[in-house]
Amino acid sequence: MYRSFTNRVFGGVCGGLGASLRLNPWWLRGIFGVLAAASQGAFALPYLVLWWVVPQESLVARRGRGLAVFFVLVLLALTAAAWIARDQGLLRTPNGEDLFWPGALLILSAIFFLRQLGGRG
Repeated sequence: MYRSFTNRVFGGVCGGLGASLRLNPWWLRGIFGVLAAASQGAFALPYLVLWWVVPQESLVARRGRGLAVFFVLVLLALTAAAWIARDQGLLRTPNGEDLFWPGALLILSAIFFLRQLGGRG
């Protein structure tokens, strides 16, 4: 999977995902928007992670989509699980502080750091 260069509105994630899954990217954009609004921004995180992790589409060469689509589905499932855990109160300290957003920022930072180590930044 690649971020779309030709069918993009913001980062090209939904355009590339739509091409990989053979879906209209506008449906995916709507789904991401509704889920992000309903989850108070929790589903904006998978979009940001995919924007950092998925490479930009090359106009010269195209590759297969196999493992990348699986990664997207796993990332969405983990985000949904973390969102539900947060709503159930499972991501709280003994003092009652929410750990969802600090954990999300820590994961995003780790992804960014690993990309820099891998030379893909």
